[in-house]
Formats: sequence, structure tokens, C-alpha cells
Amino acid sequence: MSPGLVALVLAALLLWPGRAARVGWLRRDDGEGRAPATVGLTAEEVADASVLLALALQSGRGLTQALEEVAEVASPGAAEDLTRVGAALHWGRPMGEAWGYARAVWGPTATAFVVADAVGAPSAQVLLDAATTLRETESRRLEQAGGTAAVMLVLPLGLCFLPAFIATAVVPLVAVLVGTQLS
Repeated sequence: MSPGLVALVLAALLLWPGRAARVGWLRRDDGEGRAPATVGLTAEEVADASVLLALALQSGRGLTQALEEVAEVASPGAAEDLTRVGAALHWGRPMGEAWGYARAVWGPTATAFVVADAVGAPSAQVLLDAATTLRETESRRLEQAGGTAAVMLVLPLGLCFLPAFIATAVVPLVAVLVGTQLS
């Protein structure tokens, strides 16, 4: 694999838009008979499935065979999406369109497959990088959520306990000090 190709694939993974962004070539918006997802899916489950896909591809499995085998052992949510993607590829859909049947959390994995398919590169190492990206993104999101929770826990202190402390401790102390100065 040439250094330029590796740089291109890594740049695509790093620049993949977040969950809120809408990507026209990857998401299907035509409402064409796609059943809604029935089982929840976490980023950690997607990262695990991506690593399993990379291992299956490194062992010499074909893409649809790797998708089917990983779907058998993956979590229910990941299995549902991988089965849809595998079926779409089996029926001849292009790679970008096939990954449109999966949920948005598969973004880095889908990008790895689409880019690897477009340039003809092996996708196993790129999938491992995508799994790492997913885990790092989820870690940052959880860290940010923890910081937000800490701020939200301090709000009752500022809004309830601090005024009560001022009313019961500071005001009487100031009243006593002012009273002793006036007499």
C-alpha cells in the first residue's frame, strides 16, 4: 500500500462528518421500503464488529462472506445492519449505496469500505483504524457528557443552597455586626 493511499484513507476517516451531518451519497433519503432499525446499537458494538470484519478479511474471507459471518456473532443491532449491507452487496448494489442501509453510527466503517473499494486497497487495516476512531469519538462524547453532568449538578447548589446559606448565616451575622456598631 503506497503512502499516498494510506494518507488518503486516513484523511477520509478523520474528516468524516459527525452524526448530525447528512451525507447524501451514504444515506438513503428516498424512503424506498427500508425497514426501521428494531434493535439499539452503540458505538462500542460497531467498533467491535469493525475489528471482527477486519480480522475476517485478513483471514482471506470475501466481503459478503465476512459480513455474514460477523453478523452471526455480533450484537443484535450490529448483526441487523451487517445483514442488510451484506444482502445489498449480494444483490449487486454499489458499496456506498449498500452502506446506506446501515445506521449513521457505521460512518467510519462505511467510509473505510467505500474508500477502499474506490481505490482498490485492502480494507482490513483501514477498518482497524475506523474502529479506533469510533472508540476515540465515543470516549470524547462520554467525557463531554460527564462534564455537562458535573455542571448540571452544581446548579442546585448555586440556586438553592447558596441563597439559603446567605439567608441563615450571612444576613444574621451582618445584622449583629451592624447592630453592635450602631449602639
